[in-house]
Amino acid sequence: MNTPITPTPLDDPFYYLCNMQQVVQFCLTRYHDLWLAEEHKRLQTFLALSKPAQGLLVRLVMRKGCLFRADKLVYAEIPNVERAIAELSEAGFVEPAPSLTLSELCALARREECVQLAKHRLPKLAFAANARKRDLEAALLTEQPTATQPLAAWWPQAPFAVIGLACHELFDRLRLMFFGNLHQDWSEFVLTELGLQRFEPVSLSEASRPFQHRAELNAMLALHRLQERMDEQPVAELCEILPAPVHCEWIDYRRHKLLFRLGREAERQGDTALALELHEQSRHREARIRALRLREKSDAPARVAELAQRALAEIEQPEARLSLSSILQRSAKKAGLTVPAAPALKVPTARLVLQKPEQHRVEAAVMAHFANEHTRLFHVENRLFNGLFALLFWPALFAPVRGAFFNPFQAGPADLYRPGFASARHDKIECGFTTLANGDYRHLILEQYRQKQGISCSFLHWPSLPFELVELALAVIPAAHLEAIFRHLLLDLRHHRKGMPDLIELNTNTGSYRLIEVKGPGDRLQDHQRLWIRAMLDHGLPVSVCEVSWQE
Repeated sequence: MNTPITPTPLDDPFYYLCNMQQVVQFCLTRYHDLWLAEEHKRLQTFLALSKPAQGLLVRLVMRKGCLFRADKLVYAEIPNVERAIAELSEAGFVEPAPSLTLSELCALARREECVQLAKHRLPKLAFAANARKRDLEAALLTEQPTATQPLAAWWPQAPFAVIGLACHELFDRLRLMFFGNLHQDWSEFVLTELGLQRFEPVSLSEASRPFQHRAELNAMLALHRLQERMDEQPVAELCEILPAPVHCEWIDYRRHKLLFRLGREAERQGDTALALELHEQSRHREARIRALRLREKSDAPARVAELAQRALAEIEQPEARLSLSSILQRSAKKAGLTVPAAPALKVPTARLVLQKPEQHRVEAAVMAHFANEHTRLFHVENRLFNGLFALLFWPALFAPVRGAFFNPFQAGPADLYRPGFASARHDKIECGFTTLANGDYRHLILEQYRQKQGISCSFLHWPSLPFELVELALAVIPAAHLEAIFRHLLLDLRHHRKGMPDLIELNTNTGSYRLIEVKGPGDRLQDHQRLWIRAMLDHGLPVSVCEVSWQE
């Protein structure tokens, strides 16, 4: 059902247009039933324009804003810009005389042009030839700050012309269909040499389409527009235009994430009651913690302690549990209740005094200290176990789950850090753990490495994961240890992909290994590192901290 997208070489002066044309065809085909007849017609009209006109429109769509000076539209591949503008104007893609505010006009004008504009509009005031642009703007904007009219009405003698983009909403809808968000801009795709990267082919079937109904697209656009206005309007006003929920898990997640952000903004605006209401409506993982922190300021401590205990019984993520435990301890103490504190983490720690290297980092000094004939050390930090995770669970990472893949150029699923990532792939993930249990994982991971090497993967950095390291690590790390690491990762992929120990020491003589977190002078363990060390020690992994000081 999908139109393939073929990379266009950069030596084609219209390579960006070729890429955009393929995006349009891709989205017209994949979402054939979600376009209005008028939208479909306009996109077909775009594809029928002359190449220079299409190229200019794509150039405008890629630029910031919707207003442009005609004299700034200079592109080598479009020698006759005026003709292209006329063609686009006739087709309704640009406005030759758009209405604009004085503020927008000032933003387009150079400083010396603002001087001339000020003299025209404020003839009774005197302006120095070297007046600052911001002072000129301030003087101009005292009159009619919100009025809009064509450039000729503001300034008949303007030395430049302005054109306006009249199809930004159409291309925003196209961008949302292709990327799944409006944070990525067109330059991330149409200005890229697609052939420089390799991507895992994912079946983009009808069932896995992220958008199944036009109402879902409309809801996503509304959520984005509302978020854009958060800095301009009180949260109470924005809540009145919050779009209703739609029956789609991944869009519902975005809605709850926005509720959390609105709650945080309400806190900043001093509307605590509204902030609490929004946080308690939201299912975002941090919303419950924020709600409890607000309740700490107003509710009885015993009530807050009860709510914190309830949350601890329902939430698995260690980072969230750390915050909830702190709230519980504080509120319980105020209420005169006794709550057992979490046992202190006893971290195996070694202390070294080393000669300070001239250029290398502290990790390199520790590696040199411990290395010998049978012992090899690698500075792996988060890269080794994340990479092994990606290789073992590759089929799960690239499963055609709805809301995960919007186009063929993704290095990973869009829902990688959403709470429902693992549950949406339960069978494939358990298949990976079964492979660990039956001993086939070494062969599978090494074979996956050979087959997938070089394919873009957001959970794997190929240059820092040499085959030799993978082979040596798999030879000595027990499957039970890998399972413990992978299950901890899956509790919270966003936070747990960081904070792992710096070094791995592999002893080829004894077939053993250990993990070492290195701390130089003045450096201390962070919370996310402590959580990883606790999880590793709980499962019997050989992990320790090495505190280094330099010789005088």
